[in-house]
Amino acid sequence: MHPSARLGYTPLIKFIGKRSWPSGPSTPHAHPAGVTLPAGFSKSAATPGLSKSSLGPAIFNEFWEAPKRFWMRELSADEMIAIETGGASKW
Repeated sequence: MHPSARLGYTPLIKFIGKRSWPSGPSTPHAHPAGVTLPAGFSKSAATPGLSKSSLGPAIFNEFWEAPKRFWMRELSADEMIAIETGGASKW
């Protein structure tokens, strides 16, 4: 019989103690490396749907809410082949 079989197995990992989980949710806070947001950001972010604010461009939940120029268009066969081959078929 092998000598280590008689002694039992001792794992190499050492645990530092019993885990303690917080009893309630933590308070929300910004990431330390994040940017500071404008004062009205939380109000405009809570508005669902089409948002037109001074914070930037409009945000659309569905593609049909956007102007038609942003909608998907039909791809030609050549465009589909170029996409499927990663552009290798053009050369």
